Amino acid sequence: MACSRDTTLIKNELIRYISSLGITVKTVTKARGNKGFFKEGRIDVSKNLDDDSAVRVLVHEFSHYINYKLDNKLQNLKTVLGNDSEIIRKELSEVTKFVDNNAHCHILNAEKERLKTKIKSLTDTIKNVYPKFSLSEEFKEFKRYARWSDLAYLEKYDRVRVQKLFSHKIYSISDVKKDFPDIPDVFVDYLKLKSQQRKRAKISRRISKMNKYYSEPCELFARFVEGLYIDTGKIKEIAPNAYESFMSMYNDNCYTGMRELFAILGIILT
Repeated sequence: MACSRDTTLIKNELIRYISSLGITVKTVTKARGNKGFFKEGRIDVSKNLDDDSAVRVLVHEFSHYINYKLDNKLQNLKTVLGNDSEIIRKELSEVTKFVDNNAHCHILNAEKERLKTKIKSLTDTIKNVYPKFSLSEEFKEFKRYARWSDLAYLEKYDRVRVQKLFSHKIYSISDVKKDFPDIPDVFVDYLKLKSQQRKRAKISRRISKMNKYYSEPCELFARFVEGLYIDTGKIKEIAPNAYESFMSMYNDNCYTGMRELFAILGIILT
């Protein structure tokens, strides 16, 4: 970290300074379920954070403010760093992974691999009964068995509510043997397989969404500045080209309030 001063004092100084710029700083909100957020003239910091985390969020969100002053659409990396080359983006991606461990998607990727293994196991089990079974083709044997039956709903849903004339019935894959006692085990395995596929697809969508979020120019820039607070030397090491571009604009006083911010944080750039 840039300095060893009391983070409570740093947090309070940051809030006073940022507020002096006409930005409303709120620290007693839930920050819309996030650690913090910036929107035009306002920065919210979650009330659930400790002081060190709050300082990091203030630095991050203030970087969005600087970005906003340069490019109010928060979409142009060249505007905030003077460079939008492939190598710059690659370096900033590494910075993001250093600053925010969630950017690695470790938990999601591990769960995705677990589901992949489970899907393969269920596929092999089904092939023991139906050797021509393929994940990429319609399972005609199940289709014939489930035709005209509510069982067919479970091919697409883990749990479904089927409306009857004067009532309704809820079916779920977990209770399929109870609701359909005569169903062959191979078809139960098939329904489980379809369920695992849906879960894996959902995780893939979440990973894709997270990767898109972390690669947005405004987020790359904000985590770069946050990284300078965490460990300036490390950021210079893993992102030398991005650091050089940043310093060029920094020395030209392109970043509103950045020098004052770094002075409060005790960051000395060379």
